[in-house]
Amino acid sequence: MLGRFCLLALIAVSGFAQSTSATFGEIVRLGGTPSDAVMDEARGRIYLVNSNANRVDVYSTFDKRVIQSIAVGTTPLAAAMSMEGDYLYVTNSGSSSMSVVDLRVGFVAQTVSLSAVPEGVEVGFDGRVLITTQGTSSTDLINTLFVYDARQTQGSQLSAVYFPPPPPTPSPLTAVTIGRPTTTFRGKLIRTPDGRFIVGLSTINNNAQTVVFVYETVSGTVLRSRTVTGQSTVLSISPDGATFMAGYTLYETGTLNVLAQYNTANVPFPLVSTGTATFNSTQNMGGSGFSGDGKTLYSAFNVAPATTPATRPQASTLMISHPRNLAVRLGIKIPESIVAKMLVSSNGEEAWGLSESGLVYLPLGKLYEYPILMPETNTVFLAVDECNRGLARARVRVQNIGGGDLTFSVPDTTAALVAQTTSGVAPSTIEFTLEPGRTSVTRQYGTNLYSGGASNTGNALAINLASPDAINVPNTIRVFMNVRQADQRGVIFPVPTGLTAAEGLHDILVDDARNRVYISNAGFNRIEVFDKAKQKFLEPIEVGQMPHQMVFAGDRKRMYVANTGGESISIVDLETRLVSGSVKFPARPRSGTTNPVSPQAISLGLFGLQIAMSDGSMWKVINDEATTRPASTVIPTQITVTGNNGPVRMMSTPDGQSIVTLAGNGTAYLYDSLADGYTNASRAYTQATILGYYGPLASGPQGSYHAVNSFIFGPSLSPIGGSESPTASTTLPLATRRNVAAVGAVDENRFLRLTTPVKAQVNSTSTSDARPTLELLDLRDNSVTVVGAIAENPPQSLFGNVRLNVPPRQIAVDKDGTSYVLTLSGLTVAPLTPVGASRPQLAGALTNAVDGTRVLTPGSFVKVSGNNLAGTLVAEDLPAPTVLGGSCVTFSDTALPLLRTSSNEIVAQVPETLAPGNYVAVVRSLATGQKSDAVIVSVQ
Repeated sequence: MLGRFCLLALIAVSGFAQSTSATFGEIVRLGGTPSDAVMDEARGRIYLVNSNANRVDVYSTFDKRVIQSIAVGTTPLAAAMSMEGDYLYVTNSGSSSMSVVDLRVGFVAQTVSLSAVPEGVEVGFDGRVLITTQGTSSTDLINTLFVYDARQTQGSQLSAVYFPPPPPTPSPLTAVTIGRPTTTFRGKLIRTPDGRFIVGLSTINNNAQTVVFVYETVSGTVLRSRTVTGQSTVLSISPDGATFMAGYTLYETGTLNVLAQYNTANVPFPLVSTGTATFNSTQNMGGSGFSGDGKTLYSAFNVAPATTPATRPQASTLMISHPRNLAVRLGIKIPESIVAKMLVSSNGEEAWGLSESGLVYLPLGKLYEYPILMPETNTVFLAVDECNRGLARARVRVQNIGGGDLTFSVPDTTAALVAQTTSGVAPSTIEFTLEPGRTSVTRQYGTNLYSGGASNTGNALAINLASPDAINVPNTIRVFMNVRQADQRGVIFPVPTGLTAAEGLHDILVDDARNRVYISNAGFNRIEVFDKAKQKFLEPIEVGQMPHQMVFAGDRKRMYVANTGGESISIVDLETRLVSGSVKFPARPRSGTTNPVSPQAISLGLFGLQIAMSDGSMWKVINDEATTRPASTVIPTQITVTGNNGPVRMMSTPDGQSIVTLAGNGTAYLYDSLADGYTNASRAYTQATILGYYGPLASGPQGSYHAVNSFIFGPSLSPIGGSESPTASTTLPLATRRNVAAVGAVDENRFLRLTTPVKAQVNSTSTSDARPTLELLDLRDNSVTVVGAIAENPPQSLFGNVRLNVPPRQIAVDKDGTSYVLTLSGLTVAPLTPVGASRPQLAGALTNAVDGTRVLTPGSFVKVSGNNLAGTLVAEDLPAPTVLGGSCVTFSDTALPLLRTSSNEIVAQVPETLAPGNYVAVVRSLATGQKSDAVIVSVQ
């Protein structure tokens, strides 16, 4: 800490220009960063440890200034206050001592000599003081912890605490090799609010290793520990003591499992104004603090690129986050970077962060008195289709959710999109317009595929508002523009996701018993719940960080969710739609400067949950605890996941009798549930470097088939169909000359395949259908039936000779034969009924829904009768939608508001603005890409 103090003070003199935009908070200049700070709310003070001056400065939170200085030992590092508030204990690394400050009189009452160099200090509920030191051995943990007990007789007040060695890497996995950390962090301690436990991080072996541990005050013993070398030792703890932050990593106190680690995928706004940025893991400057009610986490962490020597930290965005999964809700610009500990008052009204100059004061209770710019949504979906054949428009309300005056501007939205605002002062409205025939822009059928004056290969168009008045970084607005042809099928339900394309929607499960569809939304750390009957999304389920794969438990009453941001598998109760528990992992050694080893893929067998971790290791779950699988002659203990060997994927049969595990190098392994082991392996690829979509998996009941990428395997993993690529010279039955983007099981003989054309770039000419196409494959006669072109392209579009690693399951089919497909902007729902069989048919003329006559006037209600008109649905919102049950009713090119739809009848309303005259009435089904014959109606 001393070295960092001097470095920051030196850099501060260099004249680095601060942002001139609006910020929140005030700088308290102290001439450098204190090495520690302790809040004394009863006296309205903060005790600041000044390492350079060998003293503790007393800062008054009432007067906003330093009112006293207390001389202590040489090079003090840390301080802790007794729970009754009578004493402040200060560790002095330079003099190997601890100063006991009597806060009732304001001076040092006792100096305790220590046999090792002290670092962190904390006081338990019983008044005993725990001290972490550098130890007296270069090879182990000898004399790393001491307890000071003032109640004992002189000479017996200090005793060493036995520190059992942290657990090693579980067998049979290869031991983790962890390099020396880049940044030096001193040992620190923090107690739970009740003082019964103390969480600590000790740096040992001359900072070569870092150990996190939980100490029980009543027994004076270390309950559990874990090697986390390089982990930042800046600590904060939740009000219930169940979780704590160490640097930018969230741990569970009871297990020392990593629950989450700050990731740009969970940040809804750009971390820097230009370019891209990620959280700096090796130079992890910053701090955090929990609100008194435990519902909010405040934090700021360095996003400057890692360099040697380190550059000035960039940690001047205060993130307001979810305290259990680190989803960021709001980003507040503060006047200076927070580089260490944060203090939050118990009522949540005030906070202080140790900054480059000293302190940053944050009046949190007044936060919403300042201008805060916030779009009402981060997702805009514009569609030009048979139900909207002209310009597509959407309006987004831009709000000031704080106080004061707020001006803003909209950046250039490229030639592909028009953006106009009613005013540059919030609150205001931005109108986005998609013009299908816009000059110089050539649009392709699908979403965000266009070339010419503007070019896009299927990515969301990001709109970042600017404001000189707002104290926050506004959330990014993501715009999707869909242009479809009349025969493209599917109703698109947009789903807001994060800014990182790779952490969008990852998995989909159909729950026929509850009439729901579950979708894992990695960027928002939640499970989306789609109500099939109401055709709308319900309240999402909050889970862990960056959820990917989901599986139903054997009782179908619970669901396992693999959270890839930490060592976490959530167990969700499907009736309450709440997390009811989690799978526990052993606290194995890890590097605190890298991503945690997370559950990358999961599947359920007859012996329970099977797991493939991000390091390629194979695990299983027994009584909700994860344990390593034993070595096997078929599958390696750890599958290689580096280089060309991408992530591991898994998929089980619907009955759980078998599981296919796909390694990144193209080798598939078959797990037999009856044997509880892997029984076969197959690599059908001949090429060393695999190109194209990689990862799609589907397995039929009882393992009747396994669709793996563009291959089809039989029950024992012998290839029976497909090929290794669209251009392969050797093919088997059912091979395709298109890219296989996704697959989904239908029954024991059939599965769906979503294909896209092979194109070198977005404006290349395709030799096959240029649109994404849904195909139904039947293994009984090796037939391929084209269900139809769907309305939207996959989440990632493939161009050229590249490899795209994609989630294993992006298609699910319900018992009624409706497919649910994850596409670029969200969920596309497409029936599998053959073309023609589900074509809307009108039964006679349209009539007045009130009196049964053919007299229709502007504003009157109209009844449409027939067959295959729409799905059964009732409008729940006003104004009534123009698309309901997957269909619309148009009078010429005007879509009518729909009140009620079914297969046999639609009740709509003639727009009051519709001029009298004759119109062509048509029922158009977006769901099936078909329309009825036209009839002439007269509006009087």
